[in-house]
Amino acid sequence: MFEKPSHSYYTLVASLPFLPRFDRAERLPINRVRLYDRLKMLQPEDAEIVKHVNAFLGFDHLPVIPSGPEIAGHYETLKASHPDASFWRILRFPIDLKTVLTGLRRRHLGHPRPGDGEPWGIGPLTGAIRRNWERPDFGLAPVFPWLLPAREQIESGEALALQKMTFDLVWEHVDRVSQGMEFRFDAVLAYLFKWDLLERWLSYNEEEAGVRFQELLTEALDGQEPIFA
Repeated sequence: MFEKPSHSYYTLVASLPFLPRFDRAERLPINRVRLYDRLKMLQPEDAEIVKHVNAFLGFDHLPVIPSGPEIAGHYETLKASHPDASFWRILRFPIDLKTVLTGLRRRHLGHPRPGDGEPWGIGPLTGAIRRNWERPDFGLAPVFPWLLPAREQIESGEALALQKMTFDLVWEHVDRVSQGMEFRFDAVLAYLFKWDLLERWLSYNEEEAGVRFQELLTEALDGQEPIFA
């Protein structure tokens, strides 16, 4: 199967200011209103992809976190409509990271092994984590060397350190896989990922991070923990 060529977005990408690394920035070089105004240049099909990505990766900072089935629905829609799209090079790792962290948090709370069909995470790792629930690293540390340090930070309540580590991992991943994307839609998506990390980091302080850490451990919607936050 051949992937449909990506649209070119020379004007859009050229209009976006440089993003400094999240932990070295003092302010956002472009605010949310102006950024999303410029995204109006996206082709309708690409704007639709951004809408689905926003829903489960949190670009829009929704006042209510979508339920597990809702988030999984956005993921399945993207997989069904764009199974071979190049933007999955960007999306797969953040999805896997969030699923692993959700598993670690749930287990830290004493939750049992997720049941078959239980909407607790998304992506191909959910089965492996369920099968290896009792192993400290879910059997995934050889693939994800950051997993055990993340587990230690969750168990010790080091919220800000965990947040910085996960932001580092996603930022470096996006930098690595976006090389050569230039003015395609993938470059726009990479920019959105990095802008979101920068915006969130600038809004944090240690006290707020601790409060959010506790919310992630205890929050429930309709009797379920949300998949992602």
